[in-house]
Amino acid sequence: MLRFFRGRVARGPASHFFHLPQPRLILLAAAGLVAASAATPCFASLGRAPSAFAGNTTVHQARALAATNGTGSASASATYSVSTTTLAGGTTVREYVGADGVVFAVTWNGPFLPDLRELLGQHFATLRNESARQPKAGRGQVRVAQPDVTIESGGHMRAYAGRAWINSRLPAGFDTDTLE
Repeated sequence: MLRFFRGRVARGPASHFFHLPQPRLILLAAAGLVAASAATPCFASLGRAPSAFAGNTTVHQARALAATNGTGSASASATYSVSTTTLAGGTTVREYVGADGVVFAVTWNGPFLPDLRELLGQHFATLRNESARQPKAGRGQVRVAQPDVTIESGGHMRAYAGRAWINSRLPAGFDTDTLE
């Protein structure tokens, strides 16, 4: 912060930062980078292993389920698990994990939109590209239906919801209408 007094420039406390000895400035910059990388939130990503949500959760539950084979009975080979996590901001994220340990679907619902770049992983680019091509309508509803991935997201301030799944990774008999 610069202040002018009688034709001279008086320097405030912030200007002393730039006059630090070179090694000390480098050390402060390195410490800042380490702290920033340690604070990065960890979310699930479609097509990857489930996440641990380190430091961002208040509730974490998991339950094992089985997809029905169309006749109403569950197929033992089509088991999957659902991990429900409530983030610190109140948003609930559900990961649907197949028997192979890979997330095949995610859903979110809550007052804050989670970081979709982390949540969707490599499929975020698909959402970004398709939403740029769609006309902007009232509440920001976006639906992307590609051969391999389907993403639905929408809502408004304090009420966001969405779901995404990888079509090729869905367990046999899994009904996407059951995604919460």
